[in-house]
Amino acid sequence: MVKTKIVALGGAPLVMGFQLAGLEDTILVKKEQFQEKLEELLKTQEFGIIVVNELWLNEIDWRIKKKIDSIAFPVIVAVPDVSGKSAEGEEIRLLIKRALGFDLAAKK
Repeated sequence: MVKTKIVALGGAPLVMGFQLAGLEDTILVKKEQFQEKLEELLKTQEFGIIVVNELWLNEIDWRIKKKIDSIAFPVIVAVPDVSGKSAEGEEIRLLIKRALGFDLAAKK
C-alpha cells in the first residue's frame, strides 16, 4: 500500500481551517499565485490529495482544468469557500472512487 500526504492549498481561511484540524501540510497563497502553485503540485508525486478553494479552482485556465479532470492522481478536492456556497463540486466519495478505482462506501 502506497501512502501519500494531503495538502491544503489556498487562502488564509482554508489553510488555517485545515491547520486547526491537524493537517500538517498547508500552503498559503494569494489568489494570483494559486494557479502557478497548483501546477507545481500536480507535477510532484508528494501529495495524493490536494484540497483547494472551489471558487479559485473554477477560475483557473481551462487547460489545467482539463488535465485535472483526466487524471486520477493526485485527487483534487474542491471545498466551498467561507461563504459556504458550492458551485460545481463533486462529492468527495466520487473523487476517491475515481482515484482508487472502486467505491469505498459501497455496500457488500
